[in-house]
Amino acid sequence: MNKQSQTALCTIVVGKAYQDAFDRYCRKRFERYAKKHGYDPIILTEPVRELRGRKFTWQKLCLPDQDWWWQYEQVIFVDADILIARDAPPLPIVTKGKIGGVPDKLPYQINSGVLVYHPDEVIKSLFDEALLDEDPFWDQRALTRVMLYRNMEKIIDRRFNRQFYFKCWTLFSSLFRRQWFYHACHGKIKMPFIHWWLRITLR
Repeated sequence: MNKQSQTALCTIVVGKAYQDAFDRYCRKRFERYAKKHGYDPIILTEPVRELRGRKFTWQKLCLPDQDWWWQYEQVIFVDADILIARDAPPLPIVTKGKIGGVPDKLPYQINSGVLVYHPDEVIKSLFDEALLDEDPFWDQRALTRVMLYRNMEKIIDRRFNRQFYFKCWTLFSSLFRRQWFYHACHGKIKMPFIHWWLRITLR
């Protein structure tokens, strides 16, 4: 931990295939972004907690198990399939007791690919309640349900989590409007495509 930093930029990359893709397309951008804005980059390559029968995406809700989590004023979590543009500004400071995120699909959800919050007992209890959900797949549905019930959601600029799809009407704006965080959504083809698009556009 860099004692001068008050913000941790964290991602979780479990499994060789995901680590290889992260190292090839995302790591340099992740670390450059952290350095540019004075964040501590934290890359976890092992599960935080054993969660039988659940996707690894639920691991982000287990981060309070980590000692370092409690030492920061702000934690920024990003999925390991997000490519960060060179000109991406710092994430906003989110009020204590709120979690910043970008809305996703209908019915209304916060996409859990990018989360910004002040780590404390309030956030931990929210994560603990979401982890009680029986759905083994959709961590963001469980998280959103608890956030809405507790009125803890904070909408941040959509450019911080631009979900990238080829067969969607949003493709044009994904490519030709300046986004900051390009979320490949684990697309094996999308990650190299976004990588080269950002290089071609000098971003």
